[in-house]
Amino acid sequence: MGDYGKEHSIIKIIEQLLHNAIVQGASDIHGEPQAHQLRLRFRIDGVLYDQSPLDELFIHNFISRIKILAHLNIAEKRIPQDGRFTFSVDNHAIDIRVSTFPSVFGEKIVLRLLNRSAQMIDLNYLGFEESMLEHFKSLLKRSSGFFLVTGPTGSGKTTTLYAALRDLNSVEKHIITLEDPVEYTVEGLTQGHIHPDAGFTFEKGIRALLRQDPDIVMIGEIRDKQTAQIAIEAALTGHLVLSTLHTNDAVSALVRLIDMGIEPFLLNAALSGVLAQRLVRRLCQQCRYPIALNDAEYNQAERLKIGAQKLFKSLGCVDCSGRGMKGRMGIFELLEPSDRLKQLVIDRVPHHELVNQARKDGLQTLMVDGISKAEQGLVNLGELVRVLF
Repeated sequence: MGDYGKEHSIIKIIEQLLHNAIVQGASDIHGEPQAHQLRLRFRIDGVLYDQSPLDELFIHNFISRIKILAHLNIAEKRIPQDGRFTFSVDNHAIDIRVSTFPSVFGEKIVLRLLNRSAQMIDLNYLGFEESMLEHFKSLLKRSSGFFLVTGPTGSGKTTTLYAALRDLNSVEKHIITLEDPVEYTVEGLTQGHIHPDAGFTFEKGIRALLRQDPDIVMIGEIRDKQTAQIAIEAALTGHLVLSTLHTNDAVSALVRLIDMGIEPFLLNAALSGVLAQRLVRRLCQQCRYPIALNDAEYNQAERLKIGAQKLFKSLGCVDCSGRGMKGRMGIFELLEPSDRLKQLVIDRVPHHELVNQARKDGLQTLMVDGISKAEQGLVNLGELVRVLF
């Protein structure tokens, strides 16, 4: 992992740190100033892992160098700042978003690593169960409609949307995206990013891109009533509109849009489907083994209706760098509103009644999908509980 405090060139220290993070598959690097060192951690598969700390002698130059790379004000240490720069590894460009935050011992810094290449983003490798994937693809093949991917921050919504766009991309289709920021670049797509400081907001951007004769539109996020209203209008006038929303489950997306002020009849007319998702760490398939549950685990498995004899854990091995986990996969629930559910939306019934109807209509919940993956030995019980509760 490297001892970052013994290098003499701050440039080499940063290059080594970035290289190690990329090789290990980190999504973020955290630099946290403490009394006599800079604590360094990598976020790998959603979890933070300590790295070799940086000696206090190097902290000032380290922070200053990164701020220079990200075009930030090195003299300003009292307020948070945001910037970005690009780092290349093996001819692959990695976009790095930088965020600073003043703290007691100095500026905390977080670097988010975004791989420009979308080559590995494929619907077939996200973790969909086969019948759900086919259903999802059928909804995407419609010529118009409003489709949402929902979940908390860091649940993989953008990755799923890009996988969907890659699946839809063809010479016959004109696809435009509007994002903040553009996280992946895909050949054949027109990708735009907003500039709120210049007055180029999501609302203005959507109106502008609709004049570009698109077939498919991807909006990075539905943030307010205005954005939602324009997206729905676009869907109702013959466009396929894809976007994301922050809700805990698929049904909650309906409630959230109505709470924003969208009329239920418009929502019912436009909405073709909602995909809710989470990311769970995969068990390392090289070192996993079946387990005998203790009493607490057995009771938990019984409560979740998991077959106790089918659960697995992993010890850690060379293949997974001793972590017992390797990579992540999605757990999903896919909602296509039925006529009965749409009537309940018109009636503005409580959330739990909408959920009950969706289940009657055959909705496979996040929990059901997660349990299936636990029984297949793809995730362990603790990981499933960590993500869903």
